[in-house]
Amino acid sequence: MASGVDRISALPEDILHHVLRLLPAHEVVRTSLLARRWRGVWRSVPTLRFTGAKGWGSADMFAQFVDYLLHLRCGGDGPPLDSCDFDLDSDGFMLLPANQRRASNWLWKALPRVRALRLRLRIPEDPGASPPSDMHLFSQHLTRLELVGVGFYGSVVDFTGCPALVELSMDTCDVVVKQLLSPSLKHLRITRCYAQENYRILISLPNLVSLELIEWVQGRIPLLGSLPCLARAVVVLNESCADQCSQGQFDSCGADDDMCDRCYYYYGDPEHGPPYYRNNCIFLKGLSEATDLELSAHSDVTVFNRDLKWCPTFTKLKTLLLNDWCLAADHNALICFLQHSPILEKLTLQLSKGPSYVTEAEGIYKPLGQSVASNCLKIVEIKCANVDSKVHKILKILTTYGIRLEQISVQQTSRIPGSGCFNFVCTEFS
Repeated sequence: MASGVDRISALPEDILHHVLRLLPAHEVVRTSLLARRWRGVWRSVPTLRFTGAKGWGSADMFAQFVDYLLHLRCGGDGPPLDSCDFDLDSDGFMLLPANQRRASNWLWKALPRVRALRLRLRIPEDPGASPPSDMHLFSQHLTRLELVGVGFYGSVVDFTGCPALVELSMDTCDVVVKQLLSPSLKHLRITRCYAQENYRILISLPNLVSLELIEWVQGRIPLLGSLPCLARAVVVLNESCADQCSQGQFDSCGADDDMCDRCYYYYGDPEHGPPYYRNNCIFLKGLSEATDLELSAHSDVTVFNRDLKWCPTFTKLKTLLLNDWCLAADHNALICFLQHSPILEKLTLQLSKGPSYVTEAEGIYKPLGQSVASNCLKIVEIKCANVDSKVHKILKILTTYGIRLEQISVQQTSRIPGSGCFNFVCTEFS
């Protein structure tokens, strides 16, 4: 100000903290030079953000700064930090093995002293260089953990030592383990991650409320164990998922490793003994307690259709979204869900612009007559680019199984840019 009054320094300390928590840690420390009022403010800011070695002159200088600040803020008995953020992906810092070891040490240093931890790294080009080891994390304060580009190699990732942890997010991570453990976790998001192709990760989380599994990049999708508290799940499986059959079959094609390794390793490596989940439901059973489900899959992915042989009853399911995969084998999966969801209120079918799903494979599920299980069904929404033969067949199936036309709403997206979409109810069709 022209008057020379320093009004920012006169603000309450909690306001200054709110401003400083948006800055990288080295910029926060530099504010100590602004004025006498600022000399000690940086020491009590409840967050730390480390943004890599760019601009430091050398990686060693950056590492020494992080070592010092973590020792100062996380080495005592003071109150825990609200959050700590390591973004070490953008400048090549993690390409050196020495820096990978440093980052590991920083993780163990910060973990016991923060409530929320975000770790953004870069997976080594040769994951085999990372020695297999089980990961057991310990923190009495950690409630939220976000991991990007982190590799897990071993048998188990164990969060039982983090009793307050409720939210875990994993993005573009190598998850080469056999089990994920946490008695407290409530929200799990796994996005674009990599796994093994000859065994599955067991996820059995007694307090999990929401699950998001988006674009499984490589390997088998997880084996879902008991999820008694699950309320919502969103699953999107793309063409990279290993749960496919080269022979186009929903059930095992019976081929050996040379002919179809996707079916050969479906239940794990047969040469090392049959897993306990052999000839059982892999995925859908773990979702059976949910009230809200969104299940989307590429047409070549067979795990959902294969699970129909042991399809559970979704006793709490009220809203369900499916895409084209449910239309295979004369709408076999669609019929199965209609007959195994006794209180379903809303069904949404999200159809792609491509041609109808074509397969010669026989459906696994054997329909129970021509009726649906739910008397609570209020609306079926069909979202499509064109009202074509695909939609016509769906209408025929739905009406055959007792759903009235006035319950069905069709939403057609316009082919003209900027024209929105059309919504209508079908009153009759031929």
